[in-house]
Amino acid sequence: MKKVNTGGLTFEEIRKSDKFYVDKTLLIKDVLDNDERGVYLFTRPRRFGKTTNITMLDAFFNIEYEGNDWFDGLAISDHPEYAGYKNAFPVICVDMKDIAIASSSDYGFFIKRIGEVMRRICFGFQYLLDSESIGRYEKDLLRSLLEKTADESELIDSMKNLCYLLEKHHGKKVIVLIDEYDRAITDSFGTPLQERVIGFLGSFLSSTLKSNSSLQMAYVTGVMQVARAGMFSGLNNITVNNVFSTRSDERFGFTESEVREILGYYGHPERFDEVREWYDGYRFGNAEVYNPFSVMNYVAEGFKPAAYWVNTSADVPLKWLIQRVDADSLGTVANLINGHPVRQRLHFTMTYEEMNASSEEDLYSLMVMTGYMNAVPDGDDCVITIPNKEVRSIVDDMMSKNVRVSDSIFSDFNSAVLEGDAERMASILQTILCDASYFDLRDESSYELVLLTIMHGILGDYEVRSQKESGNGRADLILTPTREGIVPMIMELKVADSESVLDSEVDGALEQIRSRRYHLGMTGKVVLVGLAFFGKVPRCRTEVVSI
Repeated sequence: MKKVNTGGLTFEEIRKSDKFYVDKTLLIKDVLDNDERGVYLFTRPRRFGKTTNITMLDAFFNIEYEGNDWFDGLAISDHPEYAGYKNAFPVICVDMKDIAIASSSDYGFFIKRIGEVMRRICFGFQYLLDSESIGRYEKDLLRSLLEKTADESELIDSMKNLCYLLEKHHGKKVIVLIDEYDRAITDSFGTPLQERVIGFLGSFLSSTLKSNSSLQMAYVTGVMQVARAGMFSGLNNITVNNVFSTRSDERFGFTESEVREILGYYGHPERFDEVREWYDGYRFGNAEVYNPFSVMNYVAEGFKPAAYWVNTSADVPLKWLIQRVDADSLGTVANLINGHPVRQRLHFTMTYEEMNASSEEDLYSLMVMTGYMNAVPDGDDCVITIPNKEVRSIVDDMMSKNVRVSDSIFSDFNSAVLEGDAERMASILQTILCDASYFDLRDESSYELVLLTIMHGILGDYEVRSQKESGNGRADLILTPTREGIVPMIMELKVADSESVLDSEVDGALEQIRSRRYHLGMTGKVVLVGLAFFGKVPRCRTEVVSI
């Protein structure tokens, strides 16, 4: 029985060690059928097979591996029309995750990392120093990279220059494969380094992909498409393939038939429903797919369901956005966690300037791109859901950490809400507000955000709406039960001008709920909650009405 690969092995290593491999080799056919001279950008969530696929392309096209048998018995071997491309080109394969800079804010360190990556690449091409087809001064370009003496401007053109040398030696144009092009951008997100990193990589990619006469084809992967003048602009032949693209939609992630085959091979076909609950729920193009990393870890760990798809530095922008969401966004994410789909217009060309605005569109677009939400197009909008139990637990944990208060305070406040204990609610709120200097308490929306976050523990029993149209107006917060046995709640918030008017503001909040009939359409008992705040001093009253 073949062993499971969970350690990020390359395609070559998987085939040589005879590990279990889910055949994705028809990606080669997809690429060549589209444009054998094309420039491709494939964006998918992390750990959905991008790196395995890029090393598979390297194994197929790279002249260095001529004569290998790694593709025997795989789907691409049934297409002899592509045999002429097999091991026919010099290939440069760049792993940009090696430019990890998460622990540094020094631009000089970033440039040093670029130099180290280019040096490692050039180690494999030292034979060019002995080539009779390359002149002495041209060889100096390679020496400067090997000896790490190349300056920033030389590093920008280093890939183009290396392609030029390889073409002169082999007499063939070069295929460039770049994995995780956006890793350094993600690492530097929200720091002063971000703009300079984007600037360098824009110039680097433009030189490599746009003005490179020695380029045969380029294949680039990342989590997102970063919009920036010069990065991908001007590439007339670029093909962007994202989570909505139907071409190659089955080449990333596992399909249902592939998951069934895996479980059958390892002797546990009866586990399918459990795997579907935990790791299914993604849609790429027209294909329904499972998280491949989690499925293989599930098998390797003795068929034990768990959240294997753990957080990485790729989530830095997402965490940054979640920390800045408003009450509307937080309420919507809470609803998604609890299984309620939402409609939202999305975009998949992101600028970090746009992301700084922290709009709902940016938040959900990023969550779809990074794999935390699934989106199905419906007209101009998308129907968004959290795909499965694994991701729900991860997002739930991420949201619960949005406010740094102890679990006991969460629990105490949630109990007070459920019991309608206004005095205890006010006391706990005051403790939280006084201890939490990180809250920016500007207006009612700020306090709504506080309430939604600290009520995280009970939101599983409610569908939450912030500023929902109800009755004859908009209620600040409405909590509608998702199961029988619990009562709906309506909360109205006021911000007072002084502490002396808190009581009257609370009375006004309750009267507003009643007079505007926010409870319209509800039946049975309903808990009305009036809250008023002056700075970090809250006042609370509750009232139970029967409808």
